[in-house]
Amino acid sequence: MDLSLEQLKTEFAEKFQLDGVPAEKRDALMDKLGEVLLKHIFVETMEKIGPEGVAEYEKLLERGASEEEIGNFFESRIPGYQVFVREVIERFQEDMRTKITELSA
Repeated sequence: MDLSLEQLKTEFAEKFQLDGVPAEKRDALMDKLGEVLLKHIFVETMEKIGPEGVAEYEKLLERGASEEEIGNFFESRIPGYQVFVREVIERFQEDMRTKITELSA
């Protein structure tokens, strides 16, 4: 269920029908959307794990924990973490779809 940033960009381009947008502009938009999405995931993850979890996460970062260790940490603090991330992504996509619709009206 792990999604790469490239997979997400492709999914966004399809969902938001960006095929007709020039590649350079589409890529810039996808980079920006990816950046905003990662911030949403991070913020929601930190809120979910709470202050104690954030302190533990910071310790992992300080000691240079591997990506796998960090993933295991999130999974231990948020069982079904990949499902949680997918839900954040889906909410983000829906919010973007709503905003695009409002702008188009």
